[in-house]
Amino acid sequence: MRHVLVFQLARFGDIIQSKRLIGSIAAESGTKVHLCVDFSLVALSRLLYPFAEVHGLPAHGADSRTPAEVFAGARESYAVLRSIDFSEIYPLNFSPLSFACAALFPPDRLRGYGRVNGQDMHGRWTALSFNLMRDRRFAPINLVDFWAGLHPAPLPPEAVNPIPAPAKSGRIGIVMAGRDARRSLPAPILAGCVQSIFQARQGPALVCIGTKNESPLVRKLSRLLPPQTAKKLEDRTGATSLLDLPELLRGLDMLITPDTGAMHLAAHLGVPVHAFFLSSAWCFETGPYGLGHVVRQAVPPCSPCREHAACPHALACLAPFGHKGLLAHLSGEYAEKWPEELLSCVSTLDSLGVTYTCVDGEDPYAAGRGELRSGIKEYLGAGDARTLPTRMSCEMGEFLYKERDWMLPGNWKGG
Repeated sequence: MRHVLVFQLARFGDIIQSKRLIGSIAAESGTKVHLCVDFSLVALSRLLYPFAEVHGLPAHGADSRTPAEVFAGARESYAVLRSIDFSEIYPLNFSPLSFACAALFPPDRLRGYGRVNGQDMHGRWTALSFNLMRDRRFAPINLVDFWAGLHPAPLPPEAVNPIPAPAKSGRIGIVMAGRDARRSLPAPILAGCVQSIFQARQGPALVCIGTKNESPLVRKLSRLLPPQTAKKLEDRTGATSLLDLPELLRGLDMLITPDTGAMHLAAHLGVPVHAFFLSSAWCFETGPYGLGHVVRQAVPPCSPCREHAACPHALACLAPFGHKGLLAHLSGEYAEKWPEELLSCVSTLDSLGVTYTCVDGEDPYAAGRGELRSGIKEYLGAGDARTLPTRMSCEMGEFLYKERDWMLPGNWKGG
C-alpha cells in the first residue's frame, strides 16, 4: 500500500478547503491518506475524513497542556511520521513550520513546497499561482482548486461537495463574526440584512452561531431587530463545539455568514450558504465551494485589501450592505437601484473548479479574470480546448510568468 501525507497546518476552514486534494489522493487505488493538522483540530479532521489517518502537531492551537507536554507530543508525532515510508508529501502551507516539516523528507517526494539543501523552494504550480496573486482583483482560481492542482488527476469539481439543499426545518443560521472583525458586518448593518431575509422567508427561527466572545453581539443584534424578529433569535454562541457544529448546520435551511470556517463546513455538508464578503475576503479566492451558493461581494476600488493594515478609507466596503436597494432585494421586493460597488454572485462549476457568476452589479475585473482562468485551464490541461485561446496574449503571459520563470528549470520539480 502507498502512503501519502498532507500537511495542513492552518485553521479549520483550510482543512475543509483541502477536501478536493485529499479526495483525489484517496481515490488512488491502494493508497492510504495521512493528514497532519494542529493538535486542536485532530478530532474534527477525523470526523471530516474518516478514511484518513490523522496526526497532530503544535501549529497554532492553545490548550491546557504544559510546554513540556506539547514538546513531548510533537516529538512523538515527528517520530511516527519519520517511521512511515511516504510515497508523496504535500506541505500545503507557505509557513516556516511547513517548510521545516518538508525538510524531514526526501525532496523528490515533496509536492508544492519543499526545502532542498536548506533552501525553501516552490514547485512549478505553486510558483505560477504566486504570480497570479500579484493582483488579487483578477484572482482566477479558488483555494480549493489551487491545492487540488498539485495532484495529477484531481477529482471532478462536481464530486467535491453536494448540491446545497435546505433542511426544510424553518431554521436559518447566522455566524455572528469571523476571526477578523474587518471581515464581519457590524451589528447595525447585520440587523438590516437579517431583518430583510427574515421577511422574505416568512419568519424563520434565527440560530446565532459563534464563540462566547460573540454573545454580546447577539444581545446587541436582538436590541436592533423588531420585537417579533428578536423573539425568534436562538443564542447558540459559546454553546456549540467544533465537533457539534456539523450536526447543527445539517438542520438549517440556510447559513448567513462572513468568510469563515463555518461557511466552508456548511458547503461541505450541502447547506445553502448566503455569504457577505468585504474587506480582504474575496469570493474568487475563498468563496463557498459547490453549485448555487450566494455571495454578496463588496468591490470598492481599494478591494481586496490586507485586513491587518489600517484602513485609510473608513471601511468604505461596509456602505453597500446597508443600501436600501440591497435590503429590498434581500426582502424579496423590487430594488429600484442596486448599490454601487457591490456584486451579487452565484457559485457555479466548470472544468477547472468553482467560479462565481455575477447576477447583480458590474464586475470590473471579470474579463481579465476569465482570460487568466482560460490560461490556467490550458496549463493544467482542463476543459474543452476548442473554448480556449490557441495562443496566450502577451499581457497574460507577462502576468502568469516572471522573467526568471523562462530560465532553465532548477533541480527541484515538486508540484
